[in-house]
Amino acid sequence: MKKYFILLVMTTNLSLIAQNTNPLLKTWKGENEGAPAFNDYKISDFKPALEFAIQEKLNETNAIANNLKPATFKNTIEALEKTGKTLSRVLAVYGIYSSNLNSPEFEPIETEFEPKLANLSDKITQNTKLFKRIESVYNLKSKTKLTKEQQRLIKVYYENFVRQGAKLGAKTKAKVADINGKLAGYYTKFSQNLLSEENNQFVEITSDADFAGLSDELKNSAIAKAKERKLSSLGCIENTRSSVEPFLTYSSIRTLREKVWRMFINRGDNGNAQDNNATIVEILKLRSERAKLLGFSSHASWKLSNTMAKNPENAMKLMLDIWKPAIAQVKIEVADMQKIVDSEGGTFKISP
Repeated sequence: MKKYFILLVMTTNLSLIAQNTNPLLKTWKGENEGAPAFNDYKISDFKPALEFAIQEKLNETNAIANNLKPATFKNTIEALEKTGKTLSRVLAVYGIYSSNLNSPEFEPIETEFEPKLANLSDKITQNTKLFKRIESVYNLKSKTKLTKEQQRLIKVYYENFVRQGAKLGAKTKAKVADINGKLAGYYTKFSQNLLSEENNQFVEITSDADFAGLSDELKNSAIAKAKERKLSSLGCIENTRSSVEPFLTYSSIRTLREKVWRMFINRGDNGNAQDNNATIVEILKLRSERAKLLGFSSHASWKLSNTMAKNPENAMKLMLDIWKPAIAQVKIEVADMQKIVDSEGGTFKISP
């Protein structure tokens, strides 16, 4: 118990010191638990912040696992709920940078830390002492005296740990952890390849006629994007959903629509350095191997095991059950659209 207390004190003191030096580790200020101070953050802050927050989370969970007192809802499940507050804040900002503010400077951080974050998750779910405490609370007869929400939380923790391989032998756990680390790397590579093609590909608009059908807002946006890229063309459509979808919706130029559409759907499938085909194959192989190690017939079976569908067969049945009524509704809507086309003097036919 003394070691448990000392570890908590050390973790708290280290956290206070770190929060005074790295802006990413500082608590957020403002209403409703505050908001990130984006103006204070630098790319160079992420690595030390992530390293500290990961270790802090690990220290907190290890302290719970090594608690010598009998496991209870409060000192195990509730305690786990309170771990990783610093990491949660850092990852919230990290996720925004990854999705919306990504850059060549940020990508190496993703490449390094996605496997480390996967490793942290495995260290927690594969912690035998910790799982035994969770299992002990799960098996407590007295848990019926807890609220329904508390009982539900116990069940979720227990089933999630089991689902991640908490009951496996040491060798199998090591294999699962190795696969999770590799998958984290491949997932990062996949997303970075897509992002690269989104950032670097575009379709140029070379004449005023190419703006046909676009609103002034969309036209001005295309012009501004060309200027930002220092292009000699009148405008450009970037390879992002926010740029592509409005253009496909409103442009009157069929050949340009096809060019923009093909650019978008072929992201990561162009036979270049950003091609994702080989990466997808590796992901599929690793997912299949992991599923079998975890006792499932396929990745789909594992993925659906904690959902309402429970298994791929039920999911497929649901889709097939709605397929016929969906097709019938499509035909009705296509007929309605055809009436509008005909009333406007159009000559083309819409196919369902």
